[in-house]
Formats: sequence, C-alpha cells, structure tokens
Amino acid sequence: MTLRVKPGVKTALERIAHDDGVSLSEASADGLEVFARAKIHDQEETLFEPRMQAMMRREIRASDNRHIYFEMRNAIAAEQTRILITDLYKRQLRKEGMPLKEINKKLDDTYNMARDNILRKTKTPQLKNLFDAWWSSTEDVIEGRGEGNTREEEGGMNKNQA
Repeated sequence: MTLRVKPGVKTALERIAHDDGVSLSEASADGLEVFARAKIHDQEETLFEPRMQAMMRREIRASDNRHIYFEMRNAIAAEQTRILITDLYKRQLRKEGMPLKEINKKLDDTYNMARDNILRKTKTPQLKNLFDAWWSSTEDVIEGRGEGNTREEEGGMNKNQA
C-alpha cells in the first residue's frame, strides 16, 4: 500500500519507528490499525444506543405480554365484584326505603372517595415501603436466587371463571 502523508506526519512516524526500533512501514501499519479500531469503535458506540433501545422495547413488550393475561383477569374479577356489591348495596338501601337518587349520589361519592384515596395513598411512605419490599423480593427471582420462573397456563375458561 502506498500512502501520501503530510511531511509532519511522516516525520512523527519516523521518530516513533526509531524510538520503537521498528521500520517505518511497521510503525505506519500499527498506527493505521489503531486508527481503524478507533473508527470501528466510534461506529459501534453510535449504533449501541439504538440497538439497546430496540432490545429493551422487545423485552418490555415480552414482559407486558406475559403479564397482561393476569392483569386482565384481575380487572375483570374486580369489576365483577364491584357490580355485584353495588347491586346488593342498592337493593338493601331500596329495601330500607332510601330514594334511588340518594343511593346514586352515595355511590358517586364513594367512587370519588376511592379515587382520591388511591391517588393520595400512592405517595405515602407505607406504599413506598410496600413497593420496595416487592421489588427486593422479585430481585431474588430475577437473579436466579429464588424459585424458578414457571408459567401456569389455564385453558378452557369462560367469563364466569375469570
């Protein structure tokens, strides 16, 4: 390979070759190798973040897909329970003679109170401690120190079993 370099670069390479006790060709080859590795490293570093983001998106999506089934079951069960309790509550209050308008107002108030409690309690130290305990207990499983990850699959469920 023939290279044209600025005179200062040639002088520097000759000095490096002399100091290292190698030929100019060998010193130049080492210098070009260092340069090529640095360029490749820069290119890989540039591509690292987008690759890492894509990997993280795939992992988060896979995690979401594993958990959505259980989250949906819990949401359905909670809603089913809410509907049944509301119906029983309305029937009991109607039986006691309370007007439907007052019952509906009471139900609206309890919804608002529940929403406010949830929003307010997410900022309490007790809930933070609960989250911290949960995450520390799951770290053991994630790091392989706890029980193995098993996936229970249930088939043939109808809406009454959810």
